[in-house]
Amino acid sequence: MTSRELFGRPLISRRFVGAWLVLVATIPLALRSYFIRDRLSLFAWKPGEMMGINYRVYHHAAELALDGEPFYNAPPTQAFDWAVYLYPPGTLPLYYPFTFVKWTTGYTILTGLSILAAVAGTFLLVDYVESVGPRLGWVDAGIIFLAFLLSTHSFGTVYFGNINLMLALGIVFGFWALHRNREIASGVAFGIVALFKLFPALIGLWLLRTRRFRAVGAALATGIGGLLAGIALFGLDTTVFYFTEVVANRTDSSLFVGGYPVEGTYYVTVQQPVSWAVAAVWPTAPYSVIVLVSVLVVVPTVAFLYRNVETTMDRQMAIFATLAAMVTLLPSFRWYLVFLYVPMVTLLYLWRPSRSRQLFVAGGVLLSVTFSSGSVVDALSVLPAPLYSVAYAVGGAGVLPLYGILLMVLACLWEKRCSSTKQAQSPA
Repeated sequence: MTSRELFGRPLISRRFVGAWLVLVATIPLALRSYFIRDRLSLFAWKPGEMMGINYRVYHHAAELALDGEPFYNAPPTQAFDWAVYLYPPGTLPLYYPFTFVKWTTGYTILTGLSILAAVAGTFLLVDYVESVGPRLGWVDAGIIFLAFLLSTHSFGTVYFGNINLMLALGIVFGFWALHRNREIASGVAFGIVALFKLFPALIGLWLLRTRRFRAVGAALATGIGGLLAGIALFGLDTTVFYFTEVVANRTDSSLFVGGYPVEGTYYVTVQQPVSWAVAAVWPTAPYSVIVLVSVLVVVPTVAFLYRNVETTMDRQMAIFATLAAMVTLLPSFRWYLVFLYVPMVTLLYLWRPSRSRQLFVAGGVLLSVTFSSGSVVDALSVLPAPLYSVAYAVGGAGVLPLYGILLMVLACLWEKRCSSTKQAQSPA
């Protein structure tokens, strides 16, 4: 994109009402989250307690590593027991430069880098959308930026001091580079993201489907290189401990057995409704059964959308299904929903008016209604007993963003089915 193309855009190119609705819907609950906290607002910046806790963990782990001390299962002083370093050993040196300043200063720097990541992500995503779809105006670019930085999906990243916006930038860059046949750069970006979070390795399914083997090789080389760097710097035992202890105990897998509790940790995962369904027929089924059933639920959907990817719409719907599976197949925090932005935003601007598009927009709005299952169940308690039983099962078996993703995937399946029918009926 040239500077003239970037800065010469109109204020409003077209009235993309559906896209605006979905993107603006990400903001209200985020503003509420900032409003109810006294440590972070337009006029307050007071890191401490929960504010900046994730960054404080990174900072503390880097200091321990530089001192030659074990850095796993070692929370900072006066922090929560769960506040420990969760990434591979090879990622830790990236935080070494931050140890030259206090952790509060480092957290401020990281927040600034997150803002820059939102700016860069917006630039790349706008360019990506315009390369496959319509010209966007300044209103579109501004709303996309706000959806990156001030959305309910990114509030936790900023408040807790996580790196999800930078990883989201990695995913945006990966697809942007892939679209321009820069497979090595794309693969490196995806490899870095997967090195930190592991589950983004599922993007490799799309790379294999589209025969982007150089990107696959670059991603594997990046990921394996990062693991080898960890072994070289901290020894094999530390990396083994990471996989056998840190990764293995990262989620509350035991809580899914018998049905995930309504008041449990806020996860966006198909394992939650699957655990309720499995518990209805086999209350003592082990966690491995829940994982297996979840895979059996997700795989056919992705496979169907992978069948034919000749058109731009087909490809974007397949990418959306890939990232939706990536986020929901394993227990994920809602802060990871920014990882869906590339195909979600592209489809919002590319999809022609239809019933299926309306369903996709409805799902996109629901995606940002991030109330917990407990809050939803409590709100529904005013219903009569027969209705409440049904409402409890629906509201307790999954969070609203999960149902939003479900509606969006159903919209993709509907559109795919309609387009396939039209192609079959068209004269040869």
